[in-house]
Amino acid sequence: MIRKLLIIIALLPLVVNGQQTSILSHFHENLTMFNPSATGLNQYTIITVNARQQWYNFTDASIGRSSFNINKGFNDDGFGLEVFTDNSGNISNSGFKINYSRRVVIDSESFLFYGLSGGYQNNQISNISSLDFNFYNNKFNWTPSASFGATYSKKSLLIGASVDGLLESDLGFTEEENILEKHYYVYMLYDHVINDNMNLKPSALYRQAESGSTQFDLNLNFSFKNTVHFGLGYIGNFSENTNFGPLVTLGINFNNIKTLLSQEFTTSEVSNYSSGTTEVTFKYEFKPKNSEKEKNEEEKVEEEKVEEKVDSDNDGVYDEDDDCPNIFGSKSARGCPDIDKDGVQDSEDLCPNTIGDMVNNGCPILSKEDSIILEKAMSNLEFDKNSSDIQSSSINYITNIGKLLLA
Repeated sequence: MIRKLLIIIALLPLVVNGQQTSILSHFHENLTMFNPSATGLNQYTIITVNARQQWYNFTDASIGRSSFNINKGFNDDGFGLEVFTDNSGNISNSGFKINYSRRVVIDSESFLFYGLSGGYQNNQISNISSLDFNFYNNKFNWTPSASFGATYSKKSLLIGASVDGLLESDLGFTEEENILEKHYYVYMLYDHVINDNMNLKPSALYRQAESGSTQFDLNLNFSFKNTVHFGLGYIGNFSENTNFGPLVTLGINFNNIKTLLSQEFTTSEVSNYSSGTTEVTFKYEFKPKNSEKEKNEEEKVEEEKVEEKVDSDNDGVYDEDDDCPNIFGSKSARGCPDIDKDGVQDSEDLCPNTIGDMVNNGCPILSKEDSIILEKAMSNLEFDKNSSDIQSSSINYITNIGKLLLA
C-alpha cells in the first residue's frame, strides 16, 4: 500500500501536466484544435500539419505534440478531422476527433458559428519498472472526448469560446480515478490592414483548467504582401513560478502553402536545463486557381469605379441614387425600406405586406374575373333599413369576396 501511494505521488505532477491540454505557439493558425466551431470558417479545404518539441534536453523522454488536421466549409456547415499524438514525459496519448460546425448568418458581414467535436484517445505510461508494473492498467486505455465551441465573426475580427473535456473521462491508469478535467478557452484574432503591403495581426488566448491552473498567450504578427511573416509573443500564467516566456515566429508563403516556425524561450529555472521549445506548422489551402489574383483585380476595378462615391447606410445604393440615404433599404426600391420586396417603397405602398405591382401602388392587380366578383359584390351590398345588418340577399356576394381574399 505504501509503495502504491509513493508511486501515485511521484506521478502526480506528470498526470497534472498530461491532462493540461497542449500548449500551442501557433494557436491562431490551429483554432480547430481547441474550438470546433472554427471548422467551417473557410469555404475551401485546408490541410494543416503541426509539430511541437517542448523543452529540449530537459528530460530523456520526449515532450511534444504532433497533429494532422483537415477542415472544409460547405455553405453553412463545416466538417473536420484531427489525428494527433501528445507526449508529456512518461505519459502519452494519441487518438482522433471529428469536428462539426454550423454557421448562422446575422447580417451580410456578421456570422455566428457553433461547433461540436467527439473522438477517442489512447492513454499510455512508459518506462514503468517491473516492480511497479502491476499497479497500472496500461492496456486498452481508450477514453472518449468531446468539446463544444462558439465563434463570432465580423469582417476581420474573430472572437470565440470553447469547453474541452466535456465528458471528464477517466484515463484508466490506476484503480483510482484519473480524470481528464474540463478546460475553458477564450480567444480573439484581428487582421488590420496597414497599407497595400503590410498587415498587422494581433491575437490573444486565455485558458483555464477546472482545477484552477491558467495560461494566456499574446501574439503580434506582421505580414508583408501576405508572403513573409514575422511575429513576437508571450506565453505565461498568473503564477510566480512559470515555465513560459517570450517567443519569436517566422513564416513564408509559397502560393497556397503557408509555413510557420516559432522558438519559445523560458524565463524560469527550466532554462538552465533546456534550450527552449520549437514549433512548426505547414498549411495547404485548396483555394480556386487565380482566385486571389482575380479577386484583387476585381476589387481594384471596383474601387476605381466607386471613387469618391458614398453609401452612408451601407445598403448597396450610393447616396446620389438613394431616396433614403440614411436608412438601410432595398436596391429595387431605390435604397428605401421595402418589406414585401416588390420594388415599391413602404411609404408609398398601399399594400406594404403583400407583393404587388408598381402601377397599382404596390397592391396586386385583380384579374378580369376577380374584378367582376368585386364589382357585383359592391353593387349588390344591401343593409336592413336603419341597421348595420346585411340583408340575406347580399350574403352570397360577401362570401365570394371572402373566397377572393383567401385566394
